[in-house]
Amino acid sequence: MSDIYARWRAQYVRAAGNIYYVDYNQKQEADPKNAVTCSEAHGYGMLLSVYNNNQQDFDGFVRYFDVFRNQKGLLSWQQIRDHSGRLVNTPDGGCNSATDGDIDIAHALFLAADKWPMMGDVNGRAVPSDYARRAVDLCKAIWEHTVNQELWCFLLGDWVTRDDKKFWHITRTSDFILSAVAVFARRDTERASGWQRLLDNTITIIQHLHTAHPIGLLPDFATIHHGHWIPVKSQVLESKHDKDFHYNACRTPWRLAAYLRETGDQRVVPVLQAMARFFDGQEEIRAGYHLDGRPYADYGDKAFTAPAWSCLHVMGSPHAQKVWKAISDEEPSYFGDSIEALCVAQCR
Repeated sequence: MSDIYARWRAQYVRAAGNIYYVDYNQKQEADPKNAVTCSEAHGYGMLLSVYNNNQQDFDGFVRYFDVFRNQKGLLSWQQIRDHSGRLVNTPDGGCNSATDGDIDIAHALFLAADKWPMMGDVNGRAVPSDYARRAVDLCKAIWEHTVNQELWCFLLGDWVTRDDKKFWHITRTSDFILSAVAVFARRDTERASGWQRLLDNTITIIQHLHTAHPIGLLPDFATIHHGHWIPVKSQVLESKHDKDFHYNACRTPWRLAAYLRETGDQRVVPVLQAMARFFDGQEEIRAGYHLDGRPYADYGDKAFTAPAWSCLHVMGSPHAQKVWKAISDEEPSYFGDSIEALCVAQCR
């Protein structure tokens, strides 16, 4: 168990009876103020539990997933604490899914199946693990409800449908979790060829975006235009920075570096090389950039600095150590601390 993980766990992992969750809203910055956790946080928690050999927490996270799985088999994206203190789905859409959380959860379940042949049941008794079956079931739900099988990209969530003219043609770069998709292509045998096609096309999307903006930075959201993937032009879902290297795309240097480290797939090397050159040239990593490299934030954030370190480290840059030291100077937060812990687990 790493020191970084131990600190992260003490700060963010909570229990409600025998179910475990990640407390992601301690600063009450999420909307609504009484939000407690979300599927993104849950995926991070499950991955970190596996990487740090903490099966007790992992099984508690699995039980939480069972409680808040929606009718499509995906994790409801956000829970709040109601007036009586119970954890419940956020009204008005809390039972919808957010794609990245389910991808990370399925990946974590496959990793757990390899690590732990036994698991604890609801009464704490050791029984043969069913992590692999759970992973395949979740892959099926992800495939059926959050993959655009016309454009071969991830959808924003299970709430996007074919007749949704606004969102059907949009994908989010924080869902480009290639390491997980590569595992799905090997382990979810019924849909293996489809996962491989999705993996290949996601890399094509990255290549299109990189060709248009060769500095290496990817946008938070992309859309297809005359057969080519381009950044969205303005706010589509979250903020005016949907077109920029913001709080979704900031994770791509880490996700791509982890994928290269795990698979050696040379197709992602050009964009990682460009990213590394860009970060090498920054005196300090800022919390947001336009795609031409101009920062629009005058402060840093671990959510940007840790992924930049991942890219520099995996690409062998001598600048990586300086960026690593800068991470400790950033303000603690659920998002940044979680990403830092995962960058260390997957890229160090």
